[in-house]
Amino acid sequence: MNVAVKALKGEEISLSFGGIKVLQGLDVEFRAGEITGLIGPNGAGKTSLFNCLTGAYSPQSGSITYAGDVLDGLSPAARATKGIVRSFQHVALSPDLTVLENVMVGVARNFHAGWVHAFLPTLRARNEQAAMRASAMDALQELGLAKVADKFPTELPPGMQRLVEIARAIVGKPDVLLLDEPAAGLNNSETRDLMRSLKNLAATDLVMVVVEHDMDLVMSICDRIYVLNFGEIVACGSPQQVRNNDDVVRIYLGSDDD
Repeated sequence: MNVAVKALKGEEISLSFGGIKVLQGLDVEFRAGEITGLIGPNGAGKTSLFNCLTGAYSPQSGSITYAGDVLDGLSPAARATKGIVRSFQHVALSPDLTVLENVMVGVARNFHAGWVHAFLPTLRARNEQAAMRASAMDALQELGLAKVADKFPTELPPGMQRLVEIARAIVGKPDVLLLDEPAAGLNNSETRDLMRSLKNLAATDLVMVVVEHDMDLVMSICDRIYVLNFGEIVACGSPQQVRNNDDVVRIYLGSDDD
């Protein structure tokens, strides 16, 4: 018997700002077990679609679902409780917390000791704190960052800071991981490290979506790629199919996103 693959889906997604059509009736499907890329030239609508998926924007029409559950109207925080998390284009780590503490922030929503226990050394509070630290260390270990757990973000190079933010995103064991330009600001060596880490994160039960303009990264790690232009999908397929698509060759210039 075939088991249905869980997927994050957008159906007939349309978005406009001030009468300008940013997304025009998009149908997209991001499947568990795959890394899916979103690419396109400047003004294509990649970031706008990404923000609709994460709940930062509310499309004027269409619907977004995950595993059959309707997400329409849910805030980013509410989607996070359903296992849908994101990283940000600009690193947003707290400089006053250690790397480990920054990652612990990402798993805090999974624990429920309450504010009273935060100020009292109760057994429940100690147990939850220990569990949060263990989860955060596991996430850092998965990305090869355990050795910098006690450092502060400002002590790390940009590539490591980016990986710390991804560790914070995965520490809660998300079902959907949405990465917004993870290679932004990285040099070639750091990008290669990132590519290896993202490939290692891929799992049969994880939906991973990457908005990115680094074509080497996208072509190397993605199983499927959507190409957007002026708010419409002009191509979807494997890296090889996209690379050989005449429309993609014609319009995709590798410029910055909208």
